[in-house]
Amino acid sequence: MSKRPNILLLCTDQQRWDTLGATGNPYVNTPDIDRLYAEGAAVPHAYCQSPVCTPSRASFMTGRYPRTTGAYQNGQDLPPRERLISRILSEAGYACGLAGKLHVSACNPSIAPVHEPRHNDGFDSFHWSHHPSSSVRDQIDGTATDSAPNWPLNAHNMWLAERGKAYATEAFPDCAHIRIGPEAEDHQTTFCAEMARNFIQAHDISDTPWMYMVNFFDPHHPFDPPKAYLDRYLDQLDDLPLPSYRAGELEGKPPFRKKIMKAPIAAWRPFPIPR
Repeated sequence: MSKRPNILLLCTDQQRWDTLGATGNPYVNTPDIDRLYAEGAAVPHAYCQSPVCTPSRASFMTGRYPRTTGAYQNGQDLPPRERLISRILSEAGYACGLAGKLHVSACNPSIAPVHEPRHNDGFDSFHWSHHPSSSVRDQIDGTATDSAPNWPLNAHNMWLAERGKAYATEAFPDCAHIRIGPEAEDHQTTFCAEMARNFIQAHDISDTPWMYMVNFFDPHHPFDPPKAYLDRYLDQLDDLPLPSYRAGELEGKPPFRKKIMKAPIAAWRPFPIPR
């Protein structure tokens, strides 16, 4: 076996630091992350470099500030001059793989109709799934249960199709902001974990060191947990604290921000990106 360490990167999307049992949240059940927190190295004063997806991920994967990478917002490509950690490790002899989201390039289907354009990222194994959604085929056939944009090469949809299934959600009758999602065995989180497990097992007897990046889409909106997971919290609704909000805090914000914040989160969809 290689003397160089193998590296497993687990990244959740839009998860606040205080949504963990390990950081004192009494309402959530996060035993696996809590164990990593307890047995690993926790860095409580590390800060995300941007509240927006692409600049944040670019910063994390390059080790450079957004002002340096030139990735300031979603809908733009990380400049080719920037070197991702996956590429650096690949050039150093590592086998690199990814499951789930990447989002260091502009990837709205209006400009990237098949899949997210690949940066020179160094990934040998690439199971890309920007987000879970009804397949393009279901959208064309009129059988889609959501309106989020999708791509033909969304690996999560392809994984479901291989198992004779399709991504689908259903309305939750008591709240417009959430939907009931697929069972846990069909969730994008499970897909990402299975791809990681397969990659790691394939390298069990290899002398080649590896790095695998698991980019879960959850808990990013729209909120569509499996019903069994949603049911755990329904009897706590009166006890759960409401989001921090100040009256009038949207005043002075750009129009598109106001539009997003005033729409039901379950109806979220990105704005078309003109060519």
